Amino acid sequence: MKKNMIAVCDTEGEYACNFAEYLNSRKKLPFEAEAFTDVEKLCTYADHNPPEILLIAEGDVDEQIEKLGTENVILLSEDKQQESEGHKTVYKYQSADSVIQEVMAYYVEHTSPVLSAINSKKLDMIGIYSPVGRCCKTLFALTAAQILGEEKQVLYLNMEDYSGFETLFHLEEADNLTDFFYRFRCHDTLEPEEISKFVRTMGKMDFIPPAVSPEDIREIQFSEWVRFFELLRLGKTYETVVLDMGNSVEQAFQILGMCRCIYVPVLDDWMSRCKMTQFRKIMEHWCREEEKIIEIRLPACCPSVTDPSFVQTLIWGKWGNYVRKVLKANERK
Repeated sequence: MKKNMIAVCDTEGEYACNFAEYLNSRKKLPFEAEAFTDVEKLCTYADHNPPEILLIAEGDVDEQIEKLGTENVILLSEDKQQESEGHKTVYKYQSADSVIQEVMAYYVEHTSPVLSAINSKKLDMIGIYSPVGRCCKTLFALTAAQILGEEKQVLYLNMEDYSGFETLFHLEEADNLTDFFYRFRCHDTLEPEEISKFVRTMGKMDFIPPAVSPEDIREIQFSEWVRFFELLRLGKTYETVVLDMGNSVEQAFQILGMCRCIYVPVLDDWMSRCKMTQFRKIMEHWCREEEKIIEIRLPACCPSVTDPSFVQTLIWGKWGNYVRKVLKANERK
C-alpha cells in the first residue's frame, strides 16, 4: 500500500537528507520521506506530488512555500522556544525520534478528513489499554461492550497479542481479523457491508474474531487501521467501537489518541505505578487532553471465566454495577 509523503526541506547542510533517510528506515510509520535542499525543486515536485506534511527549515519559508497550500506545514526551528503564529514549530536539533513524535502528534490532532471524521460524533471510539499485566483489562472491555450494547450498536475489537478467544469461544474455524485484513489488502475499495461477513454476535455486542498470532497483529499497518475505522464510520452500522488494545499494534499510542476516552485498569503496587507514569509520559505526545485517560481500579469481585456463556453474566452483580458506574460517569455528552 502506497504511503503518504512527508517532504523535508533544508537548504543548509545535510539535515534534510539525513532526517529523511532515518524516517524511511522506520518501516512502521505510515509515511515515506523525500528530502530537498532547494526550495525551487521542492515547489516543482510538490506541484505534481503534493506532500501530506511539509517539514521545512524556518528560514526557507517564502512566498512560494505559502502558495503551495500544503495543509500541514511544520517549521524546523533552531530556537527551542521559537513559536510561529501561522505554523507548528519543532526544535530542529533534538533527537530524530522526538521530532517524529511531535510531527505525528500534530498530524493526528490537526490532520486529514479521515481522522477528523473518525473522531466526529458519527463513530465513538473507546480505547481500553493498560501498561500493567493481570489487571482484568479484557474482562472490563467485554463488560463495557456488553453494557454499551444495551442501547447502541457496538463492535468489540480485540487487538491483543494473545486473546485466548480461539479456545475460549471455540473459534478455531472462524474467519478472523487476519482474514479480514488480507481481503482488505487485496481490494483497492471495499464496501462497508463486507465487514459483516467477518462479524459474530456475542450477547449484546458484535465482534470480529481476533488474530491468532502476534505476528499477524504486527503486520497490520497504522494506515490500514485508519482505513478500517473509516469504513466502519461510512457503514453507519455501529455507533461505538471498543478497542481492547495490545502492545504489538503499530502506532498503538497514535490509535489510542484517536479515541474519545481511554480506560486504563491499574494496580496500586509500586511497579505498576511506575509503569503508569511511563505510559502517561508517552501519551503526552499523542493525547493533548489529559482527561481522556481514565484510570480505573477494578473491584476484587472479578468474574470467573469458566465457559463461553460467562460473557452474558458480566453485566450483573458487583462487577457489572461497577463497570456500569464507570461508563455512566464518562458517557458521551
